[in-house]
Amino acid sequence: MYGSFLGKSNRNLGVEKVATKAGDRLDFDGGVQVIVTKGGDGDITHSDGGEGLKVGKRYQDEDTGIEVLVTKPGEITLQCNGKDMQLQEPKKTKSAD
Repeated sequence: MYGSFLGKSNRNLGVEKVATKAGDRLDFDGGVQVIVTKGGDGDITHSDGGEGLKVGKRYQDEDTGIEVLVTKPGEITLQCNGKDMQLQEPKKTKSAD
């Protein structure tokens, strides 16, 4: 259920929060992988099921500010500090009329 940083366990059984740094690669069960694009103090885990993750989609946690980019898809739901992370909507740009 817990991600790992470059193959090392990210399991944190205590109450303290783990610093998640930009550039960290997190690997989850089933070959799912994400890259942290904006770090913060939080523990990123997952739960099975949900809508699944798609390559290129970004997820964020509003409380910690942590953002991740999906690089390998899978049928899981990302969580930060036990709360589901939210899919980021693409940023709208002004048209060049």
